[in-house]
Amino acid sequence: MTRQLIPLDQPEAWPVPLLSLLDCYHELFLNWEVAAWKLAPLAYDEAVRAVGDALRPYSVTGWHCTRLTDDEITQIVCSGMQLPDGATLRRRIHALVTVGQLTADASARLVAVNQADESNRAGRLWFCFFPPRRAGEHGIGRFFRHWGGEALYNLHENDPVTSPILRAIGTPCVVEADVPVASLAPGHRLAMKLIRIYLISHGYETDEPVEHEDRCVQPIAGDCIRRVIRYPEPDFLAITGCTEWRHLPGT
Repeated sequence: MTRQLIPLDQPEAWPVPLLSLLDCYHELFLNWEVAAWKLAPLAYDEAVRAVGDALRPYSVTGWHCTRLTDDEITQIVCSGMQLPDGATLRRRIHALVTVGQLTADASARLVAVNQADESNRAGRLWFCFFPPRRAGEHGIGRFFRHWGGEALYNLHENDPVTSPILRAIGTPCVVEADVPVASLAPGHRLAMKLIRIYLISHGYETDEPVEHEDRCVQPIAGDCIRRVIRYPEPDFLAITGCTEWRHLPGT
């Protein structure tokens, strides 16, 4: 189900009800940034919570950096993105065995050695809600070099046997999606970033970062997927800035 989109970097285009709420709390939010000692933390927390609640009916465009096979790309475009876990990873590995892209021995090793069921990884699908190129090679380069996601390649990228295998599978991709705010993990991190963007648009100056990245804890439906951008398509080069990296994603 698609929802109205909020362009995070264009406060002038935000929905009127949201802007009205932010205007109502303008002085409180500004005081918190410049003189927090003047305010009761409870008042600030309640105001942030109100903004967070107001955001839930909307979506924000996010980008997920990864490496995918052609079949996985087709599945995402048609059916959306499921939350990762050990069972999902095993299905993906076994699918590659079925089509001859992985040997039984290699698949057994990958199934046995991964972090996909760890509590800080399972059921979490990460997006950055700013153009990925801002993160640079240090921030996103690893996501493109090995297939399977961080929960798999973390334990294999330096392995002389399995690293080359994972590097040979799939294509570097950026999944662009309009992510429902309600699908993000509980909390008000997005609301706090949006408040700061709002204040900056009203002349407030800060060195605090406003780029937001977050984890979805609900699957992303197919109608939320805008496109899957593949390396070396021009849009991939532009959105990642990878032509300025030391190592291109496809090498």
